[in-house]
Amino acid sequence: MLLRCLLLAVLMVGCKPSEEPVKMPQAGPQDVVVSWGMIGRKAQRDTMYMELHGDRRMTVVTKSPSGTMMSVEQTVAEEQYTELVRQLRGLDCCSLASTHESAPSPLESKPELVIDFGDLQCQVALWDSEWRGERARKCGLAVSAIHGRSFLTDDPNETAAR
Repeated sequence: MLLRCLLLAVLMVGCKPSEEPVKMPQAGPQDVVVSWGMIGRKAQRDTMYMELHGDRRMTVVTKSPSGTMMSVEQTVAEEQYTELVRQLRGLDCCSLASTHESAPSPLESKPELVIDFGDLQCQVALWDSEWRGERARKCGLAVSAIHGRSFLTDDPNETAAR
């Protein structure tokens, strides 16, 4: 009896709860499944636009305050892509909505997240201060983990705050 209990205990320790599979976007390779855009309103901040395609190809275009533009294209690892989709769905980022008609402060920008997974489509535009809310911040950080830059225009250290 003791041996059977030990065997059962060993088996239970080795078992992991099964994770539900992530429902991946119903998109073709060229379709944009996630995009993020922000316009820097402060003189020292960049403007950035990122788009992620169904084939995991990501393009990030930045424009510095001096007007210099740079475009970088890369392929996102499958695990990162799946994790982004899981987080955006799990956090229900599409239900976020702005509560302000105009900028809470004159230099605030209004970053925009667009999701098109086929079965889930939305466009979320929030002011910088609204992106600091708990769930909105998690949505922004999920996207910034893919492109490696801040998700807000006025906080260059935001990605380091994870």
